[in-house]
Amino acid sequence: MNPQHNFNWQQAFGELKAKLERSPLIQQNSNSYQTVQTLYNQFLNKFQRLPKPGKVAVFAVGAIVVLTVFNTVVQLISALITLAVLGVLIYVAYKLAIAPDSSNIND
Repeated sequence: MNPQHNFNWQQAFGELKAKLERSPLIQQNSNSYQTVQTLYNQFLNKFQRLPKPGKVAVFAVGAIVVLTVFNTVVQLISALITLAVLGVLIYVAYKLAIAPDSSNIND
């Protein structure tokens, strides 16, 4: 076997792993995770200190926001399906009405 083809895969894997551990992207991810966790804990603490009517109001507003976003997503999907069906109908009409006429011209 040629000495040039002897490649130490374990060493290469170790070097790659070390580079990834030093990568700023990985550090940024862990920092952003900690930031999100801190924000969540702050929100939870503030929520728990609210009186009962305040908790109900926050829950109601949150439910309204979630339902509004859900409704928007459903409407978007419905519009995309409608456009797809319309596109298929236009294509079929084109094939049935226009495409046969163009083949008769060449005869």
